[in-house]
Parts: sequence; C-alpha cells; structure tokens
Amino acid sequence: MRTPERTADVVVVGGGPVGCVTALAFAKSGRRVCLIDPDAPSNRLTGEWLHPTGAGILTNLGVSLTEAGVEHAPGHGFAIFPNGESPIVLPYDGGERGIGVRQHLLVNAVRAALARYENVTVLSGYRVAEVARGGVTAVTPDRETTVRVAAPLVVGADGRQSIVRQALGYSTSCRPLSYMVGVLIDPAALPVADYGNVLLGGPGPVLAFRVGANQARVCIDVPADRVAWVRNPAELLAAYRPALPVALHAAIADALALGPPQVAANQLLPRRAYGRTGIALVGDAVGHCHPLCAVGMSVGFLDAMTLATCRSVEEYTGLRRTAGRVPELLSMGLYDLFVGTDDGTPELRAAVFHLWRTSAAARRDTMRLLAVRETRRAALGVTFARLLTVASRQVAIGALTRPVSRTLGAVAGFGRWAGWFAREALAR
Repeated sequence: MRTPERTADVVVVGGGPVGCVTALAFAKSGRRVCLIDPDAPSNRLTGEWLHPTGAGILTNLGVSLTEAGVEHAPGHGFAIFPNGESPIVLPYDGGERGIGVRQHLLVNAVRAALARYENVTVLSGYRVAEVARGGVTAVTPDRETTVRVAAPLVVGADGRQSIVRQALGYSTSCRPLSYMVGVLIDPAALPVADYGNVLLGGPGPVLAFRVGANQARVCIDVPADRVAWVRNPAELLAAYRPALPVALHAAIADALALGPPQVAANQLLPRRAYGRTGIALVGDAVGHCHPLCAVGMSVGFLDAMTLATCRSVEEYTGLRRTAGRVPELLSMGLYDLFVGTDDGTPELRAAVFHLWRTSAAARRDTMRLLAVRETRRAALGVTFARLLTVASRQVAIGALTRPVSRTLGAVAGFGRWAGWFAREALAR
C-alpha cells in the first residue's frame, strides 16, 4: 500500500510550547507548516515560569493568555533568601513582567492561536518514525496509518530525547544533576507574592512562584545522591525544614499529604548542536541545563523566532550558538554557586549576595542576563569579573583573621571558577 504524502514548507516535530511557537512563527511569516505531535498537552512537571522575553514573544505572535481564558500570574522578578536571611529582591529591568503558568494550559493557548492559520496542519497522535533531509515519516501508535510529510526544512522541537537530534547523529547523553520534586500549594504561603522565591540553606534550592490566582508551584531540588527522599515525604520535609518559612513548610506538607508529588530529572546537555542543512533543532532538543533560573522556554522561543527569520540552518546556528549559550552558563554558574561546598564557593556566594544587596547596577545586569535580554559573552564576562573582584577583596580582608589554609583553599577555588569560565564562556 502506497504511503500518502503531504507537502509543507516546514515540518515541526514536537508540539510542546517551543514546537507550537516555532510553528506559529513560521505560519505568521506565510510558510505552510505541518506540526506533528504524538501526545495531547500533558500535566507533567516542566517549565512554568516565562521571563519577559518569552512573554513578549507570545504577545508579538498574537497569543493572549487572558483572552484565551488561561489562568496565569505575573512575575516581577526573583526574591533570593540566603540561608534564612532577609530576601534580596531582584526585579526585572524597567518594570517588565514575566508569567507563571501551567505549561499544558500555555500549550492550549498557543494551539488555539495556531488554529487561526489556514496554512497550518496539525497531525495529533502521530509519532515520527523516520527523519531525513526533505521530510519525515509519521505513524499512529497502532502503526496502521503512515503519512509522509515532504518539506525543505525539518525542525526538531521534540525535547530531550529528540528523534530529530538522533537522526542527525548527535549524542543525547546528558549529565545527571539532581531531581526536582513539584507540588501545588495555596499562594498565600509564598514569602514574597508575585516573585519567584528562591530559598537557600537546604540540601538544594527551593523555587516557589504563583501560576494562577489560587495556585502556586513549589519546586524542590533534591541532590542526585538523595533520591530516596523523592519517595519519602517525611524525610524530604525534615531535610528542607531549616530553609523554609513555617507557612511554606506547612503548605508543602499539606500538598504531600494529598498524594505523591510530581518528579522530574534535572540534566545537563550543553547547547552546541543546532542542526545542519535542511534539519534544525530548537529548545531542549539543542540542549538543556538546570531549571532553577527558568531560562528554558524563553531560550527556546528565541530559537524559534531566529530560525523563522533565517535563510538557512547555518545562518541560524551562527546567530544562536553564542546567544543561546550565555543564559545556560549563567544558570549553571548560579546553581553551582548556590549548592557548592568546595573551598572558595562560600566566599563567592557571600560576594554575590553582597553585590546584589549593595549594587543596583549588579542587580540590573544579573536580571538582564537571566531574563535573556542580554546574551553577549562580553556582558557575562563583565558580570563574572565584577563578582571575582568583590570576592577576592573579601577574602583578602578575611585573611587577616582566619587560618592560612582556608585562605589558600579559597584562592584555589577562585582559580577553578576562573578556569571553568575561561573554558566554557570563551570557547568557540
């Protein structure tokens, strides 16, 4: 039996937020788009915080969560709680606003916008079985129906285990980082409303933010060697009690009493591979990092918008290779800073907190990088150099009153950090 064939200008594999935004960006430019997705929007634990950059892209593409009736909440920035101390508030530059929203509801809103375009075809319930330059072959789960979609551009927006990435011969091997335990709570328990609350001082950081008028998401980062806590709520609550305000700890306990939490694995795959002629990757299919800084969706949306304006995959790769790497480096640098215990890290951590508390410029520069408004390596380099300067000054002052061995350990730790930055941020 002959396999039926469809034609399009672009075929997008994967119907999550980044895949739908990719399809919408191409559709708005007049291209014929075929979006292939095997599953309905899922309620799994995944990105639910969108920086102003990503929120602005949705607006520019004609997606209004309010008009779509999607429950969401504004995000004014982040409030960092260092080891039980008073919070350091980092607002978005210029009063911009991010969005907290359940991801499956966000996908529904973008798909509703896609439905307004006659040049978009959506193949729901199909799984891509073969990828080649010039198109893909998709099948239904029972393999009774097969369809060939011919297109000069194939876009892989199919996440961490991307079949498009595998077809390109790129590795999907990731470095395990930690586990994320997620629960939904009453937003009244949040320490600072309308901000992403980052609570430090436990075995891992805790991120809590509103996703609607009556719901807040709490994400608890569990070290990879403490996976048993994922299955034992009592041990989990006991381990993180010192880092959590009483009201937030109680709200998490109430949520865990209602049933098992959602769990996801946090992994690192550096953003280095963007595709080759005729086949491109966007979002998590390119690479992914720890989700604490919530850059994933915004970076993926920027991938989509850039690709839709480029004449080739090679041009797209050249534009995104640096711009997509900077937020990843910032995310991993901050995560390692928050959880690190080696010599030098405590001084660096104290320097960051001191810099954020005392310098409006440092707060602004950090949030411009974090919100993916600033993606130049030079800007990240300036921020990193400022941090090392302040930390070095504090170590020099402290050297007058503490053992020499500790000072030497701190200096060695700074050297490791500087080496990491040189290797990662300056590498071509």
